[in-house]
Amino acid sequence: MDGKDVGSAVSDYWTFSSDNLVLGILPIVTAVLAALLLVSLIRYRRLGRRVQGLSVEMGSASRSLRNADRDLRTLFDQSAIAVMLLDPTTKSVLYANETAMMAFGVRTEEQLTAEVMQKPDAWSPSPFSLLDFEETVFKTSRSGLQKFEWYFEPTGRHPVWLDSSLSIISYKSGQTLMFTGVNITERKHAEKADHFRHKAMTSMANDNGLHVTLDHLAAMAESRIPGAYCGVMVHDGERARLRWVGGRSLPEPFREAMDDLPVAFGAASSGTAVFIRGRVVSRDLRTDDRWERHRDDAEWAGLRACWSEPVIGSSGELLGTFDVYHKEPWTPGDDDIDALTDPIAITSLAIERHLSKSQLEHMVLSEQMVRRISTDLLTLGPEETDQGITSTCRALGDFYRADRVFLCQFEDASQQVWVSHEWAGEGFGSLCPDIARKYPVIPSSLNKVFEGKPSVIFSAEQEIPPQLEFLKELLTLKGQQSVLLVRVHRGDRMSGILGIQMTSAVNPWTPQRAQTAELMANLFGSALNRNQLLHSLTYQAVHDQLTGLYNRHKIESFMDQEVARCTRYGSTFSVIIFDLDNFKSINDRYGHNEGDAVLSGVSVLVGQGIRESEIAGRWGGEEFLIILPETSLDSAVPVADRLRGSIESHRFSIPEPVTISVGVATFRPGDTPHEIIQRADAALYSAKESGRNCVKQSF
Repeated sequence: MDGKDVGSAVSDYWTFSSDNLVLGILPIVTAVLAALLLVSLIRYRRLGRRVQGLSVEMGSASRSLRNADRDLRTLFDQSAIAVMLLDPTTKSVLYANETAMMAFGVRTEEQLTAEVMQKPDAWSPSPFSLLDFEETVFKTSRSGLQKFEWYFEPTGRHPVWLDSSLSIISYKSGQTLMFTGVNITERKHAEKADHFRHKAMTSMANDNGLHVTLDHLAAMAESRIPGAYCGVMVHDGERARLRWVGGRSLPEPFREAMDDLPVAFGAASSGTAVFIRGRVVSRDLRTDDRWERHRDDAEWAGLRACWSEPVIGSSGELLGTFDVYHKEPWTPGDDDIDALTDPIAITSLAIERHLSKSQLEHMVLSEQMVRRISTDLLTLGPEETDQGITSTCRALGDFYRADRVFLCQFEDASQQVWVSHEWAGEGFGSLCPDIARKYPVIPSSLNKVFEGKPSVIFSAEQEIPPQLEFLKELLTLKGQQSVLLVRVHRGDRMSGILGIQMTSAVNPWTPQRAQTAELMANLFGSALNRNQLLHSLTYQAVHDQLTGLYNRHKIESFMDQEVARCTRYGSTFSVIIFDLDNFKSINDRYGHNEGDAVLSGVSVLVGQGIRESEIAGRWGGEEFLIILPETSLDSAVPVADRLRGSIESHRFSIPEPVTISVGVATFRPGDTPHEIIQRADAALYSAKESGRNCVKQSF
C-alpha cells in the first residue's frame, strides 16, 4: 500500500473514531447540562423566595415607620403642648400641631415658616430674638436638649409666654428639631400682677403718696387685662368732681382733659358710673353719646372703648372710678371682670386710707388752729378784742376757704341784733357796710330755727325762716352757695350767731367741719364774755377771768421786769410752765363746764403751792406759768414736783385724776423773756414725750 492509501486509511479511521467518540460523550454532556440547569432553577427559585421575603419585610418595616410617624403626629395633634418639627438647616416648619399654630396665630405650617420662623421682624427683642433662637438651635445640635422661655407677640393678638424645650429626634428617616412649649402666659401675667400688687402695698405702707399707689394698681390691672390702658379717678365729694390721680400709660393731654370731670349722668363713662353707682361700658366711644364732650380727646389719644367701674368704700361711700380703656371697640368679659376685682379692692383700701390720713391731718390742723385762736382770744386785752375777733374771722375764712365769715351779736335790752365783726373774701362785698345798723329779733324764737342743735345749714334752695329775716335781707344765696349758722353762747344763754358762707358744688359741711365751727363759736362766746367782764371789772385787766390768776399779758410784763432786774443786779430767777394732760378729752367727755371747773381747781392749788413773792398766771388754754424770783434751777425743780403731786392727788369734780406735765428753766445772763420761756416750753414738751405727769428741766 503506498503512502497515499495509508494516509487515506488513517484519515478514515480517525473520522470513524471521532464520530463514535462524539456519540459517546454527547449523552454525558447533555446530562451535565441538564443537571446544571436544574441546579440553577432550584437556586433561582430559592433566590426568588428570598427576594420576596425581603420585599415583605421591607414593606412591613415601611408600614411600621409610617404608622410610627402617624402615631407621633396624632399624639402631637391631641397634645395641649405646642409642638413643632423644624428642619435643622433652614428652620422651616415640617410639622406643627394645632396648639402651636393657635399660639402663634397662624393656620398652616407654611404660614408659620414664612411669618414667624423665617421673619426676624416677627420676633421680640433680645433675649427673645431670632438670633437668640438660632443660638439655642446651635447649642441643641452640640449638646442635646435645651430648655428656655420664649416670649412672642403675634401681630394683632395678645403676647404669649412659652416654657420651651428644643431637642433632636428622628422623623421620616432623618434628624429633626422638635420644639415643645407649654403656655405660661397666665402665670407670667399673675407674676407681673403680684409684682405691682406688692409695690402698691409697699407704697401704702411707706406713705409714698396716693398717686404712686394708684399708678401701681393701674399697672397691675393692665398686666391682667391684655390691651388695657387703665386710670383711677378719685371722687371729690365737696365739689362733686372726679380727679385723675392714678395711671400714667395714657397720654398726659388726655389725662388733663379728663381731670376735674363732673359727677353727672352723661359725663363720659366715669362721671356716669359714679352718678348711677354702677358699671358703665362704652363699647365704641365714637358712637356713645356720653362721650360727646370728650370724643375728640379720646380720638386724639387713639381710644375706642372705656369700661368704668365705681370704687365704693367699706361704708358705702363713693371713692372714685377704675377706668379701663382700649384702642379698639371692646366689651369686658367675665375673665376681665374677675381680673379687675383685686385691683379695685386694693384701690378702695388705698383711697380710704388716704382720706383717713387727710381727715386726721385736718383734725390736727383744726386743733392747732383752735388752740392758737383760743390762746389769742382768751388773752386779748379790752382794747384788742375787736381786732382779735376780726383777725379770727379772717383765719376761719382761710381755714374753710370760705366766701365770708361774720359774727352777729344780740342786745337783750333792745331785742336787736347787729353784725359786729366780718371778713369777706376777694370779690365779695361787705355784708353790712353800716356796722351800726341793728335789726329787730327775738332771741328766744331762734330756738325753733336751731331745734336744739348747735348749728343749722341753709343753701340757695332753702328758704331762710322768718326768725332770721335780717339775714335773709343781708344774705343772697345763689347757685351753689350755702351758709352754716352756729349759736354763740355766753354762759347758758344764746348771745349771737357765727356765720360761714361758702360756694361749693355740693354741701361742704361735713360733721367734722361743723364741729370745728361750733367750737369756734364757743371761743367767740368766751372771748365776748371775757371782753364784757374786762370792761366792767378793772380786776380782769390783769387777771384771767376763769382761774383768777394773772393773764398772759400781765405775766409777760412781770417777765420783762424780772429779766431787767436780774440783768442789773446779776441775780437769777426760774420759770415753771405746765399744762394739763389730755385736757381736750376732759372737755369732750364731760363738757366745757367741767373743763373750766378743772382749770379753776388747778389755779387754786397753784395759789396754795407758791409763796407770796412768786407769781403765777394762766399762760393760755390749759397752760400755766409760774415765776420764781431768786430761785435757782435746783430749788425750782422740787417746787414744780410738789405742785405736780398736789394736782395728781387732788379729787376734782370729774371722776378721774388730773395730771400735769411740767417744764422748768432758769435765767441765763443775756436771756430775753422769750428765750427763757422757749427753753421751759421745750422741757414741757420733753415731759409730754416722756409719758406725761412728770417734771423736766432745761439746762
